[in-house]
This record gives sequence, C-alpha cells and structure tokens, in this order.
Amino acid sequence: MKRLVLVFKILLGIVPFLPLFVDAIFKTNIRMSIMDMTMQWSLLIKVPILVMCISAYLYFWYVIFKEVKKSL
Repeated sequence: MKRLVLVFKILLGIVPFLPLFVDAIFKTNIRMSIMDMTMQWSLLIKVPILVMCISAYLYFWYVIFKEVKKSL
C-alpha cells in the first residue's frame, strides 16, 4: 500500500510536465498557446501564480522524499 501511495505521489509530481510531454509526443503547440495567453497577463497576476506553483511542486517532492526516507 505504501508503494502504491508513493507511485501516486510521483505521478502527481509529473503532472506539471504533461503539456511538455504532449508537445513532444504529438508535435502539437500547446506550450506556445499557453505562453501566448499568459503573456497578456500583468506581473501582479503572473508572479504570485508562479510562486504558488513552484512552492506546491517543491512541497510534493518534499513529501515524496520524506516518505521514501521513512520507508527505508
């Protein structure tokens, strides 16, 4: 059960990279369309969202490594 939870947490860590994977596999242009849309936002919106995304991503990996350390 612990390994299943660990695999699930690792998959959650991969989620932010899914648009890049889709771009690479299907040769689409999702990443550029997302960038074009968000370039129109002001910095007051972009910076807090970026900080929240980075902190959430780092927290996911912190929890994953804590669980791995606990299971060893």
